[in-house]
Amino acid sequence: MMLCLLIALAALSAAHASSQDKDLRTKEQRLYEIRLRAAQWQVDNAKLDMETRLSDYEENKDLFDQRLRTLDELNRFSLAYQKAKLAYDQAVIALEETRLSFLRQVTHITILEAKKYRTPEGYRNVEIAIQNDSNLDQARLLNPDKSADQVRALLEVQNVAMTIERADSLIVGDPYEQLIPSLKLKERVVLTFRLLSDLDDVTLVMTTQDGQRDKVPIVLRKESLRDLPTIHSVQFSQEGDLNSRVRYDLILERLAEDEKTFRLAVVNLPREIDFAFLDQATNASLTQFKFSEEVTRQQLELELQIPEKLSPHFVDRTVEFYVFVTDQEGFEQIGELNRQYGDESVPLEDIKATKGNKERFELVPRGKGALETILANRYKAIKVGEDVAVRVDLLNTGTLEVGGVHLSILPPMGWSYETTPDTIARILPGEKEPITIALHPPTGLGVSEYDIRVEAVGFVGNEKVEAQEKDITIRVEARARIVRNALVIGGVIALVIGVAVVSIRASRR
Repeated sequence: MMLCLLIALAALSAAHASSQDKDLRTKEQRLYEIRLRAAQWQVDNAKLDMETRLSDYEENKDLFDQRLRTLDELNRFSLAYQKAKLAYDQAVIALEETRLSFLRQVTHITILEAKKYRTPEGYRNVEIAIQNDSNLDQARLLNPDKSADQVRALLEVQNVAMTIERADSLIVGDPYEQLIPSLKLKERVVLTFRLLSDLDDVTLVMTTQDGQRDKVPIVLRKESLRDLPTIHSVQFSQEGDLNSRVRYDLILERLAEDEKTFRLAVVNLPREIDFAFLDQATNASLTQFKFSEEVTRQQLELELQIPEKLSPHFVDRTVEFYVFVTDQEGFEQIGELNRQYGDESVPLEDIKATKGNKERFELVPRGKGALETILANRYKAIKVGEDVAVRVDLLNTGTLEVGGVHLSILPPMGWSYETTPDTIARILPGEKEPITIALHPPTGLGVSEYDIRVEAVGFVGNEKVEAQEKDITIRVEARARIVRNALVIGGVIALVIGVAVVSIRASRR
């Protein structure tokens, strides 16, 4: 008897061990099954209680109809049935919530790729690829009564809102939010945002239709649509005076993970204008620059030196030229174009066909007209009743021809004047033209000093050019003092002559 018992126990143990070896489910899957069985037991128990309460209610309703039960007693049985039915409904809902919670845990959205790149228009874009990688096998274990297609439908994610944010939860993507109406199992979707702030890492926020929010920090992979860096300038159009320097900002960017060296070149800039590419930090002149995974952005300056004697063909006209960022092959191609066309402009067709990224720039060299009033003598002495003539030389110290040049004169009260010539038609740069001022003092003018203000005025186009004002001092002296002095001097001379004559006569005797 004991031997039979030992054999039976050994068989049961072997069967139990064999069943454990065949059960390859994970702990989570076993836990899901236990919770589902517990929820199902609650449903079955509530259903049995509801059916019992319903039977009691119907039995007592018959007794009430036979007047063997009172209305209060029937109401108690009815209330008990309603409570049991409510408990059953709640158990069914709890079972479905358990199933859905398990489905949510096996539902998974995978971020396949997240990269940042710069568009040809100069925008920074972020591209994020996601995929519905929910666990179909585990979902089927949770829903053994449903077909594979039905389970696939349960794993479909609907109405998911996507945004990208900074670390401080500020939205930095345009559009601010993108809605995915449906994402089926194994379906892949690519979301594209315009990056409103230049960042290397963002947070992807996924909000489901039930309000659940998941935040995933992402380091963006840098990628370039083209191997060459992009070039951009905010101050692409400027004006500059002759004999001055003009600087343009240059922003170069290359989003890639390898290291390469590139070159800058200029096309269609007049050869009379010297240029240099400068590092903003060190002011060093650059001919080549390097991009790497760490260095993805360069801020440089293009400095142009406009000569004082620039060809009139370029003065006050818009000069269009291009700055290229390219590799050695493109740099040699640009050098060949410059040699081929010499002083002529390279045609736009050849520019478009040249290897490299480019930015169009504008320069308007501005000449200036400037006048200087030159006075050989700024002090004159005249006698009462005399007129005075003053010569004024007008010098064009600017770089442009000045026309309609005349003098603006502010004489003392009562004085009149005229100028010869009245107006000078034009004065070329570096040339000098004279004007004579004839001043007429009024009758009865007293002895004193009088100041006359002189200013030269001309025009360059519609722009007025004025010279610095200068004053001329006129001293008016009394005529009577001059006559008396002349008589005294004449008397002295006559006396000397008389003495000389008397001396000669005396010597002859």
